[in-house]
Order: sequence, then structure tokens, then C-alpha cells
Amino acid sequence: MKDYLPLAEQLKILFDRRPHPSRRMYTLQEVSAQTGVSLATVSQMRSGRSKNPQLNTMRTIARFFGIPLRYFETTSADECYALLKQQWVDAPPSLNEIAFRASVLSEKSQQDILTLIKWVQAAEKQNNGDDLPSLPTLSDDEIGEA
Repeated sequence: MKDYLPLAEQLKILFDRRPHPSRRMYTLQEVSAQTGVSLATVSQMRSGRSKNPQLNTMRTIARFFGIPLRYFETTSADECYALLKQQWVDAPPSLNEIAFRASVLSEKSQQDILTLIKWVQAAEKQNNGDDLPSLPTLSDDEIGEA
């Protein structure tokens, strides 16, 4: 049996290397609120008191941070860093924000966004990336507190 890197260490690296879109570290409360995983569970996982969380919990955490579930099969910190480096290398802040905002939407809404992205890709391809119509802008009042 492999000796996996302890979950608390994996999460420490994840919190350090996957910051909030504003570039600060996520709080336990934010992760709990955004994922639906109880604050107690997130806290216990982060502190090392929870060594064997449910698979669904791990999937939810992986989805929130935009990482593959196999991240939690790493055996060293270097392996964690290498896996994280493969993902979102030098991603622009807007891409991170898209992933962050989409992570809290329903599965249906995520599929709708994926359809919209595919539509934009097709429009860019058809127009060679030139002269796409502008999207309407919405005021903060129209979109609510985001």
C-alpha cells in the first residue's frame, strides 16, 4: 500500500496554491459555504483530525479548487506541486474567476455555461476571432451581489 501525503498537508498546499480570485487565501468558512461541506468537516480535514473523509466530500473539494481527484493520491509535496503546475499554468485571472463562479452553480447551469462557451468558440472560429458582437453589460444592480 502506498504512503500518501497526509490530507492536511495536501490541503495546506491546495489552500496556498489555489487562492481566491482576489489572490488571498480562502477561509475555511468560504470553502464550507461554497461547497456545502460542513465547516467542522473542512476544519477537521485541514487540521489532520479527519484522515478518511467520504469520497463525495473529496470530489466536492477537488471540484471547488479545480483539481483532479487524483491530487489526493499524491505521495509527496513535490508531486502535489507538479500536479498543480500542470493545471491552469499562468491562467489569466478571468479564467480563474470563471471557474470559481461556475463551481457554485447547479449542474444544469454549468452545462448551460459550457454550451455558451462552445457557442462563442464556434463564433470565433467562423469569424476568425474578428468582430464578434459585444455582449450586453449588466450593472451591479441587475446581477445582484456576486
